[in-house]
Parts: sequence; C-alpha cells; structure tokens
Amino acid sequence: MSDTDKTKKTEQKDYYFGGIKEFNLEQIETEVLNESIYLDVFAGSDLRLKKNVLPIEDALSKVLQIEGVRFEWNPEAPGAPKNGTPQAGLIAQDVAAVMPELVRADRDTGMLAVEYSKLVSYLVEAVKDLNAIVLKQEARIRALEKPDSRH
Repeated sequence: MSDTDKTKKTEQKDYYFGGIKEFNLEQIETEVLNESIYLDVFAGSDLRLKKNVLPIEDALSKVLQIEGVRFEWNPEAPGAPKNGTPQAGLIAQDVAAVMPELVRADRDTGMLAVEYSKLVSYLVEAVKDLNAIVLKQEARIRALEKPDSRH
C-alpha cells in the first residue's frame, strides 16, 4: 500500500449508524457507490426535531410536473460509473422547479442532487389526493347506479 493510499484511508470519516450524518456527493461516490456498499438512509422524523410543521399542499399537481427518466451517466462527469449501465431517476432541475426543498447543490461543484428519500412525503400525499378522487367517483357511480325509487 502506497503512502498516498494510507493517507487517504486515514482521512476517511467514520460512518454513523442510527444518527444524523450528511455526506457530500464526492463521499457518496467514492465511499459508497464505488465500493458497492449498501446504504440505507434514516432521516430524523421525530416531531421533537421539527418546527413550523405544515401539510404538503397540491402534492399530486407537483408530482405530475416531474418526469421519471431513463439515462446513462455522462462518462466525463466526476465520479460517474464507467460501465454505461442504464439508470432511472429524475432531473434535479425539474424537481427544483416545483419542490425546491428536495434538491441540494454540492458545495464544491454546484452539481444538483435530488434527495429521493424526501420525495416519499410528496408521493404519500399524492396517493391520498388520488384516493380522495377515487372515493368521490365511487360515490357518484353508486348514486348513478341506484335504481330510481319513483318508478
């Protein structure tokens, strides 16, 4: 092992399990993605950690404004996988236009990243919006199918 490798190993930060820890994009690319380490993200959800809690409004409308895409990483992109494996995801700029709190910019490169775990809260509320529509339509269908009691 070269001196550079030894230095690099000692400079790496420890992983935090069960706590709140932020990684920058470079750390994720080098420490997680390139090492094929499984990473499960736990976000602080305890109400005691939050203030100014408000419901998400118009979730379905916002979700409908973003598009899931298939893509391959640009091989010139820093830290991009070189295998050309097809990927699926979202475009950060599109997400930022309707849900800016779901997008972060890397401090060093300015590259945008979607915080996919935060998207779940919008998807939950969008499902509720869809359920409300379905329930309303079911009630209307039942009313239309009811035999007319006057005949």
